[in-house]
Amino acid sequence: MPVSRKRKKKSQSGRKSQRQPVAPPQSRASLANAFSELFEYRRQLGEHRAALAGTEARSMIDALVANAPQWSDEDLEDHLCVRYGAAMAQYDAGAVEDVVNPDDLVRALLAAIDERLHQAGTDVAILHRLLTVVAGVLPPPLSESARTLVAKHLGTQAARQVSRGRAVTGPVLWAHDVYGTRWAVVAPFSSVDGPDRWYLWDVDTCGYEIVTVHSGFHPTAESALTAWRESVGNAATGAAMTVVDDAETLGALLPSQFEELRIGGEDQDQYAEFMRSRRLGRTARDAVGKTRGRPSVRLTADEARQRFAQRLRQLGHHDGSTDEGPAGADDLAAELADSWPPRDHPTLYPLCSPHKVAVAVLHLRDFYKDDFAAELVAVLPEWIRLLAEQTGMAAELTERCLAYASGQLQFPGILDDHGRPNPMARVTE
Repeated sequence: MPVSRKRKKKSQSGRKSQRQPVAPPQSRASLANAFSELFEYRRQLGEHRAALAGTEARSMIDALVANAPQWSDEDLEDHLCVRYGAAMAQYDAGAVEDVVNPDDLVRALLAAIDERLHQAGTDVAILHRLLTVVAGVLPPPLSESARTLVAKHLGTQAARQVSRGRAVTGPVLWAHDVYGTRWAVVAPFSSVDGPDRWYLWDVDTCGYEIVTVHSGFHPTAESALTAWRESVGNAATGAAMTVVDDAETLGALLPSQFEELRIGGEDQDQYAEFMRSRRLGRTARDAVGKTRGRPSVRLTADEARQRFAQRLRQLGHHDGSTDEGPAGADDLAAELADSWPPRDHPTLYPLCSPHKVAVAVLHLRDFYKDDFAAELVAVLPEWIRLLAEQTGMAAELTERCLAYASGQLQFPGILDDHGRPNPMARVTE
């Protein structure tokens, strides 16, 4: 069945597609030359970026090795992460040709350590410390490359110890704001040189992907919770930590299927924990295991679509859809349900906040043609009321969400300096 022009998705430019003039056919020779030039350009670009990564990796090693004698392994790890974050942020701020992939910088760092260990006159003991520290913060599949290098230089026993990494020494805890869309996950991890440290993941579920907008170690669980409350604002004032009792929801909150990818918009602090956050997230998920709690609310996108379509019919929306008239109840419900995040996580999907509503309005207006986007935004208040009934959200909180449903009120902090949505923004709820 052909897609109605009214509901056809926008092109990336945001304009209706136009028929382009047909270019004259190219000869096989010209096509071969074009592919050859593209291949050569990509080869040169790869070499350029590899050179940048290699230079940065050697500089990082020099600085870390110079200070290692006065640092504990914990200090060495923290400074490694800080320097990694500064390097990645610098790449992102430069020209496109100078952007280095996070994994490539790690590989360059491992290669530089390996090269240094083969050089005469090196301080082998310090380099061995640095190698094990680097290996200890890397998530798979990079951790496998690091483990192989550790086995090569320190033996299989050291490699096994590195692969185990830090141990979770107590219950994994969590808390959420009044809307249930912003979460703190806190876990205690073993330390080689001192007391256990508590790692915090500040997780935002309001965007297209669930993202950790801040993470890092804290001396206690209470200090981690205090820092998270201050960041979230009034919506987290009364939040209290409890023991994680639902592995499904925890698996959605902590980095998993996207753990090797950049979302886009990361700042220096987020890059600093880019690797360590993912490694420790896996460890925390494994520690919780397969615990199955009983979430108070669970709603799939398909269930929401069916219920909303029924409600729209009750409100007078017709069933069918035509190219000329307004969209029907089924189409409105289907597109809105599909656009509401996070679509694949039914314990988080029905939750609503002003932040989440504001992000949804931006998405609808950017993703759909103007006429259909306006129809979707017009029924968004009723969608919010449906979710509020499903979750039992207080009337006061529902009204706060409804205030952002028209898009006339801009939620602060969700746009970058260029006026574009930043999914990694750490906003005050």
